[in-house]
Amino acid sequence: MNYAVSAADEYDAELTLLHVLEHVPSPVKTEKTIATATERLDKLISAEGRKTVRIKTAVRIGKPYQQIIQLALEAKIDLVAMGVRGRGALDLAVFGSTTYRVLQLGPCPVLAVHI
Repeated sequence: MNYAVSAADEYDAELTLLHVLEHVPSPVKTEKTIATATERLDKLISAEGRKTVRIKTAVRIGKPYQQIIQLALEAKIDLVAMGVRGRGALDLAVFGSTTYRVLQLGPCPVLAVHI
């Protein structure tokens, strides 16, 4: 988050925080689940960050890499910043990586930061 806020501040850019829900329990719970995710995104933004950077939040439902790429295309995003957790080689070989797919298929550069 710090890298994204810093870059947005330095370049006077707008920052969009995206959370993708891959599985929503039921259509009835969709609205509540989206509201909860939006609230969590809002809590990630420090008071200082809000003062210096224009920040939007978005919650989408679907495959994470597809939704990240779709938002990047729709909003003409210049840079995607992603936090990356270390995973084992077998896990990556079998299941793939959201970051790797966004790097391969995305329309813009990707900043991958180890978290």
